[in-house]
Amino acid sequence: MKKFVLVLFAAMAISAFAADSTVTGYLVDLACASEEGGEAGFGAKHTKGCLQMPECVNSGYGVLTDDKKIIKFDKASNAKAKQFIADLKKTKEIKVNVTGTVTGDNIAVSKIELL
Repeated sequence: MKKFVLVLFAAMAISAFAADSTVTGYLVDLACASEEGGEAGFGAKHTKGCLQMPECVNSGYGVLTDDKKIIKFDKASNAKAKQFIADLKKTKEIKVNVTGTVTGDNIAVSKIELL
């Protein structure tokens, strides 16, 4: 019985740390963000066309926060971002709320919403 209680407690503790978080910022590709992400206004100027360029798609996606931090998407999240971008009507200033499980500077995305 004690073992069961310890396992249950450990599972609850792990799930508490794995709760979804929401990150707000501009949707960017990692190729451009690594080169230009620190420049003033980069996120707002970054375009849908750039996000769809083969080099940019292959680099992966992330969110550039207001404090210039880049939260990178995992592989499955990159596929979600690619579909989100394809369906997007807006061509620039792609500010989003991204909800998912954050681990360090990475996120496993459950939802992307345009602001």
